[in-house]
Amino acid sequence: MRTIWYMGVKTRLTDAISAAVAEAAPRGEGVLDLMSGSAAVSTSLAGRYKVWANDVQAYAQAIARAYLEHDERSKAVLARLDPEADLGAAYRENQAALLELLGPAVALEDAHLRAAGLAVAGRDSGEHPDDAGLFDQAEVEGRRRVPGDARDRASAYRDFALQRTPAFLEERDAKPSGVFRRAAPLFERERVLARRADPSQAPYHLAASYYPNVYLGLRQAIAVDSLRYAIDQLRGRGRAVKRAHYLAALLHATSVTTSATSHFCQPRGLVRDSEVQAVLRRRSVSIPSRMLAFSRAIRATVSEIEHRPGNAAHCGDWRERFAQGLEEIDVVYADPPYTSDNYSRFYHALEVLTRYDYPELQVKAGKTTKGRYPVIGRRHRSPFCNRRRVERELADLCAASAKAGAGLVLSYAQENGLLFKVYRDQGLTPRRARERFLDLARAVYRDVRLETQALMHSGQGDSNHEVTELLLIARDPK
Repeated sequence: MRTIWYMGVKTRLTDAISAAVAEAAPRGEGVLDLMSGSAAVSTSLAGRYKVWANDVQAYAQAIARAYLEHDERSKAVLARLDPEADLGAAYRENQAALLELLGPAVALEDAHLRAAGLAVAGRDSGEHPDDAGLFDQAEVEGRRRVPGDARDRASAYRDFALQRTPAFLEERDAKPSGVFRRAAPLFERERVLARRADPSQAPYHLAASYYPNVYLGLRQAIAVDSLRYAIDQLRGRGRAVKRAHYLAALLHATSVTTSATSHFCQPRGLVRDSEVQAVLRRRSVSIPSRMLAFSRAIRATVSEIEHRPGNAAHCGDWRERFAQGLEEIDVVYADPPYTSDNYSRFYHALEVLTRYDYPELQVKAGKTTKGRYPVIGRRHRSPFCNRRRVERELADLCAASAKAGAGLVLSYAQENGLLFKVYRDQGLTPRRARERFLDLARAVYRDVRLETQALMHSGQGDSNHEVTELLLIARDPK
């Protein structure tokens, strides 16, 4: 299974988690993946259990839906997918409208890519030969010149990407100039606010207005908007299945193509020439090609699973999911955030592209951030990421699972887990810290034990470091 780039993804632990789930409820039929994230665990369990996936983020629900919500009819729709027939005409319609405005700037981007020895809209290595030529990036009129010297060229691109590229502002109109002069309508407050009131207006241009040369290159932003438009124009039989599938594939493609590091917390500063080259390499990749490659990967994974009837993906806080009742749930698997870093900050762009509602940005006077996040009210703040609340939240999670009569499997990290940092600050030894962690479940379960596994974590772009993954297994609620 190919996943999005995601902190704490559990692809290396799915076998251990599956064994723990079987232990927590040996006769279990239903599993709730309470914080499904990349859907790696939900997908790994779907061949054996009826699975409900839940996450507070809409992009996670979209991804889980593409992997889980299937029966023979939906699989037949996937087997007959025709991306060109489904998306091609609408994609080109939206692309043409945006290129009419951004053409001169795209021509300059193309010139920088070619001068760096990179292909414009290069193919994804996982693309199938049958997909060749689909959604090709349109040529633009005119050729632009860039400096011949590598250092001068890096400086010129730095100026183009960081200083000359406009982006939507909340309090005033941006003032595009030079190669962006024609694109002024894309950054007008009145136009963006009109789409905020009615996001269905064409052409779609959220990525091109919010993130140009921030997390995506210009061609990439146009492609994301145009594919997102095409997905929303799907009609006829199988529309819901196709929409879920193509949206998940687009999110995967955007995730692994970002010209930041491996998330969307902050764009790169392009301080060093080597950083400019790295960003250009990322921006040379074709989003449509990469989406098609992920489409095939998702279909291949789905085809290998014999899905149980009734799988479902939900979006909401974990407490909301428990409030809805868990009559059929035998086991709860929970993988809460480990650190003080809220996922809504690291993956905000995926959330925005999923909801596609032109949210208010935190770019007002005195509050400007390079990350171009939605305002704080639009971003989930998890109690699991709060030093004062994390222990209580974990205890409440254990209690809610036990009250529902379900077994519990809980993933956590020892060295970098926020709760264990709190314990260390309180002077607890590693052994006592583990016991106190186990006590959270022992308060409501009769049978609780802990498994450990050493793993290498890459963190947030830093070098790999070894961590101890904890797997708490609780059964027989009191």
